[in-house]
Amino acid sequence: MEKVIIGEKLQNTEYDFRETCFGICVKEDKMLLVKKYEQYSFIGGGIEKGETHEECLKREFIEESGYDLLHIKPFVTVDCFWLAAGKYPLESLAHFYIVKVGEKICEPTEDGHVAEEVNVEDVENLLPLPYHKKALELFLKNLNYN
Repeated sequence: MEKVIIGEKLQNTEYDFRETCFGICVKEDKMLLVKKYEQYSFIGGGIEKGETHEECLKREFIEESGYDLLHIKPFVTVDCFWLAAGKYPLESLAHFYIVKVGEKICEPTEDGHVAEEVNVEDVENLLPLPYHKKALELFLKNLNYN
């Protein structure tokens, strides 16, 4: 999987570290996102101890959207150095996969999470996280959406 680095790792700064997996799912001209308490993101999250990327994605899709995954294809890893909430140094190592969902098998199990299909051209303005924006940029460039 290709790896890109965004942001600048500041000297003499201690960074917290978080490794995550996210799925990019497009059906026609709609992208499946999760809305978490009024904030949009790709569906996914932190990798639990002993969990593979595929297991993480499948668990997160059930928890956040209720959809089962049929297909998972590696896309890009984004290693992002940024200030979370504008002040906390964080290195986010985010693995993005192109996924195909099956049937919705249950309601999301995480409170405040709602899966929404959003027009592809609107997604860029909805994603606040820099590593999500970078993955979207690379995805759209690959598909010649721009």
